[in-house]
Amino acid sequence: MIRRHAALLTIGALVAFAAPAGAGAAEGCEAEPSPSCFGVESVSASLSTTQAGAHPDLTLDISVKRNPLSKPNVFGLKDSYAAARNIRIETPPGLIGDPNIFGVPQQCTAQQLSGAFTEESGGCPNGSQLGVSTIFAYQLTGKFKEPVYMMTPPGGDVVARLGTFAGTFPIFIDLRLRSGSDYGLTAEVVDSPAVARLVELDTTLWGVPASPAHDTERCTPLEAFEGCVSSPKRHPSGQVLPFLTNPTRCGVPLEVGVNASSWVEPEFKPGNEARTSLPAITDCDSLPFGPSLEADTTSHHTSTPTGLDLTIKLPASEGAEVLEPSQIRYMRIDFPPGLAIDNGAADGLGTCSAAEVGFETDEASHCPDSAKLAATEFDVPVLERNLKGAIYLREPEPGDPFRVWIVADDLGLHIKLPGDLEVDKSTGQVHSIVLGAPKLEGIPQAPLREVKLLLKSGFRAPLITPDHCGTYVTHYEFVPWSGGPPAVGDTPMKITEGCDTGGFDPRLQAGSTEAQAGAFSPFTFTITRSDGEQNIAGLALALPKGLAASFSGVARCEGSDAVSGSCPPGSRIGRVTAAVGAGPNPLWVPQPGKRPTAVYLGGPYRGAPTSIVAVVPKQAGPFDFGDEVVRSAIYIDPETARATAIADPLPQFVEGIPLLYKALNVVLDRPHFALNPTSCQSKRTEATLTSAKGATAHPSSSYAAINCAKLAYKPKAGFTLHGGTHRGAHPGLTAIVRPRSGDANSSKFSIALPHSEFLDQGHIDTVCTRVQFASHNCPAGSIYGHAVVKSPLFDFPLAGPIYLRSSNHLLPDLVVALKGPPTMPIEVDSVGRIDSVRGGIRTTFEAVPDAPIGEIIANFPGGKKGLIENSENLCSQVNRVTAKLTAQNGKRAELRPPMRVSCAQRKGQSSRRSERR
Repeated sequence: MIRRHAALLTIGALVAFAAPAGAGAAEGCEAEPSPSCFGVESVSASLSTTQAGAHPDLTLDISVKRNPLSKPNVFGLKDSYAAARNIRIETPPGLIGDPNIFGVPQQCTAQQLSGAFTEESGGCPNGSQLGVSTIFAYQLTGKFKEPVYMMTPPGGDVVARLGTFAGTFPIFIDLRLRSGSDYGLTAEVVDSPAVARLVELDTTLWGVPASPAHDTERCTPLEAFEGCVSSPKRHPSGQVLPFLTNPTRCGVPLEVGVNASSWVEPEFKPGNEARTSLPAITDCDSLPFGPSLEADTTSHHTSTPTGLDLTIKLPASEGAEVLEPSQIRYMRIDFPPGLAIDNGAADGLGTCSAAEVGFETDEASHCPDSAKLAATEFDVPVLERNLKGAIYLREPEPGDPFRVWIVADDLGLHIKLPGDLEVDKSTGQVHSIVLGAPKLEGIPQAPLREVKLLLKSGFRAPLITPDHCGTYVTHYEFVPWSGGPPAVGDTPMKITEGCDTGGFDPRLQAGSTEAQAGAFSPFTFTITRSDGEQNIAGLALALPKGLAASFSGVARCEGSDAVSGSCPPGSRIGRVTAAVGAGPNPLWVPQPGKRPTAVYLGGPYRGAPTSIVAVVPKQAGPFDFGDEVVRSAIYIDPETARATAIADPLPQFVEGIPLLYKALNVVLDRPHFALNPTSCQSKRTEATLTSAKGATAHPSSSYAAINCAKLAYKPKAGFTLHGGTHRGAHPGLTAIVRPRSGDANSSKFSIALPHSEFLDQGHIDTVCTRVQFASHNCPAGSIYGHAVVKSPLFDFPLAGPIYLRSSNHLLPDLVVALKGPPTMPIEVDSVGRIDSVRGGIRTTFEAVPDAPIGEIIANFPGGKKGLIENSENLCSQVNRVTAKLTAQNGKRAELRPPMRVSCAQRKGQSSRRSERR
């Protein structure tokens, strides 16, 4: 952007007279001359001073190849091979000219230049002259020392225009910026007059045009015919200001390239270019360099989307005798911790490709508005006004997602510079590094007085303010082209509003989408957090008692699939929706038209019998960082069967972008998966949430099923004794309970054996203590039976031993310890209290989980291990069991099934009577 003017004035005068530049002569040109031999014989360039940042006179000498067979003119000059038509001169980047020192009254118009030899025009203003050029032409009668003028620019992509004469013929030299390469200036003469047939050219551009040293060289076109020998001293009005400025970079070669074509062969040929070196620039270490930075957010409220106004100021040197400060090469700005990229800015964000921006071309950019991140403004003293542009998001690349373009299509310039944003992946701190194209090794060499980077504000602002008030420091480091030490400093900014935030009070809503008791229905829960609160980092969710899940027919996502999130479709049980960011328009994931989220059923995890695997695409606008996989261990309370999900720590950053959770919603929507309880008592979904700063919150949400009373309750039960039927025998016992499908679930069982059976305490050998039971370390001798429970929720039965466990009552408790297979080792412990009623043994299970049961089978051995002893001969009469069962909806069922026994068959007695019921 700045180069355009730098080269612009530095070569302006040169180009005016470089018309004849060309390539070396073809083979045989001396013997057989032809127009194809047209070219440049020699090019030389010099500076009156090599001091970096000084204001030199620039001299360019060009000699055209001459036809040795041509006849010399009166001055001994031989003719060129052809008349020059188009001339192109390229100046090195960093050599700067400032056309703004020629105010509008001091610039020459095309009408003034064309009428220079008429009395009416008066020619160009004296103050518009910026150099002289001595021309040797074959057709002219001598050498002519012509003035070079600063012309009124025509606009478009011409950044400046110079004017001069070849004899009486006006010549215009247009200067353009090489935005497709090194941002130097290219001067072009198109369709120059063929009549003069120029053979040599000696041009000098003045470093300080208004210097009194040039007063005797300010000749008119008429005086030029006499070689300007009779020109009186003419001093222009106004300040004595510098026009040319040397580069502020030392140690690199500076080249001037000249190419030309003839009227016979008008196209430029790559091989027709001639180049020459300028002397090396020296003493860069003497240049001053003292830029500073001002930074402020557009919002001063905590945890709010915000723009950011950055102003880089570079002090200027005033006067023709003062050195120009070093130009800036690299800019690095470290945003303060807490000022981070806002997720919500990615919604609808677009990108600009290299083709769209026109990178390394001279064309205007065509970046979409959706990719715009910031406005820019550059105060470049060589331009007529501040140069305006924008910063656009570039297409992300693997390992380099946050790339930008610095673009300015203004004042006829087309600036396209690549840049990068570095983000600390662990803290979210943004390091902004603005670079030029790699071939430029930095920002184009140009004088700058002020640079404004204005990141857009509003709901879609790219940044978010810190979460607490205070003073925040932005660090900067600016590297000069001179090779000197960088300018390093800090600039403060303050967040002063919304200072009473920072607590942690997230909310929870949970429930079934259809509350019908005993019915399958999607279950959903949503956690919300307000702006300014501490971020959510940990989540544990206890589901309502009685809310069950059917694992029957559901595949499992396990092993490496669970780690990567590459789960089989058959294991899907739900989906996730999340809102991240600040302000009223956070980023919602998943985004429309992009990969969906999913929740899968996983295998055992972190000591839990099962788990869920949440897979959430890390997608935001043009960014796609793959999938985030968060696993949650699902623990089942053995006594209540209540499920509690404990998630792995929630990610706080994605590629350095902080994830500020505003809403988290999980829906378990697999058909026939989530099952409502059959108790309509009010329950609660309870969460334990931890913040990134260690705070804890316990939000909860009430939950209740409906229409429980409409559910019937008609279970069945059967009891069989095995072994001896005589008094004193110790028979075994099989108890079977079969609830009816579709009924309310059971909540309480009370089983009283008839008075014919009593508990033989002498057979109680070993009792498991509560400590042993809790540590799964009960002795084998404490096992007195075995149970199997079948449920429509599982493809497998739950089975396990029946223990006698120590109790607070007179007799030990009877504990049925059920467990699933290794693929899903769910544990359910049902505790029964043993006592005596009406002379018989009674066991009461007070807390049966609210879950559907297909069948319960309990087997107790007899003999030496048998706990039951007959108090009478069982075959003498029918003895009945009293089973009182209570449903979750409060309905009761009292059953009086006969105790089945096998009695010896007597003569004449039917086999049907041999078994007592």
